[in-house]
Amino acid sequence: MNFNKIVFYPLFLLIFSKTNSFAQNQHEIGMVNDNDLYVSLYLDQFYTSGLELFYRKVASTRNHIFNKKIKHFSLRQNIYNPQLSDIPEVFMQERPYAGILHLNYTEQIIYNKNILSLGVTASVTNHKSGAEMGQNFIHSFYNLDPSAGWKTQIKEKYTVGVLANYTQTLIYKEHLPFTMYWTNNTIINSIITNISSGLAFQVNFINNALNPISNTSFFGTALQTKEEEWIKECYFGFKSFATYQIQDYTITGTLEVNPSSKKFHLEPWTWQNDLGFYWNLEHLNLSYHVIFKTREAQEMKTKTTKYGSVQCSYKF
Repeated sequence: MNFNKIVFYPLFLLIFSKTNSFAQNQHEIGMVNDNDLYVSLYLDQFYTSGLELFYRKVASTRNHIFNKKIKHFSLRQNIYNPQLSDIPEVFMQERPYAGILHLNYTEQIIYNKNILSLGVTASVTNHKSGAEMGQNFIHSFYNLDPSAGWKTQIKEKYTVGVLANYTQTLIYKEHLPFTMYWTNNTIINSIITNISSGLAFQVNFINNALNPISNTSFFGTALQTKEEEWIKECYFGFKSFATYQIQDYTITGTLEVNPSSKKFHLEPWTWQNDLGFYWNLEHLNLSYHVIFKTREAQEMKTKTTKYGSVQCSYKF
């Protein structure tokens, strides 16, 4: 008998088969790391880095309309710089240096075909966001010089605001290897205010089934109540949405130093595409994404930017 079949075929089934388990994963801790270095060894522009730490907890609900609720706490830092990481002259910048730190709390109310998320956010920019320190740490790790451009970054601003999301299942049937969703996001505060809407797709080439919206890593709902069971996932996901930018202080905000009195202007509409590979194991969620986004500021000569994202979490 062929040795490869003996060894590798059972291993393939172990990794990629859709496995059921009554493991009770009611908590999840994890991180998301965005960086343009994940898609290129030379890119260091515009949205250059992001880091998020999060905790989720699932709870049953007695409401007859909704059958599940997930509480989500997160701390997120976003770092932005111009077309290069070291441009101290404002008149040459296509986007300002900016950092923002968000503290978010949201609740996902989940039914078998839709999700409603509502939350609050508190944010701060400038030095207290830790962006300059964070970028300099990354540069020192790669033996690069610190950037001199941060002296021009946007000024300090605090804000509180609200978050909302609604996602509706459009196509889902048990044992069908394809799903489609309509998803909508809103954030409203004095730093960032925008509205997004688009479509999300899952494709599973390995098994002939995908999990419903109420129990999938695609939307962060892969935590189980006592009435649910864990189901292994391995699939490709694609999210495409348009955003109407009403306000973004990280682009239009007042700069610390601006001798040329240059102003930056929002591009009203942006379009983002996120192609990812997802792997949901019994106690681990893993995913890798390549993200393309059209320019956010009218001064940006590059019409489309790209970066990568790595996401991992532990469930217990």
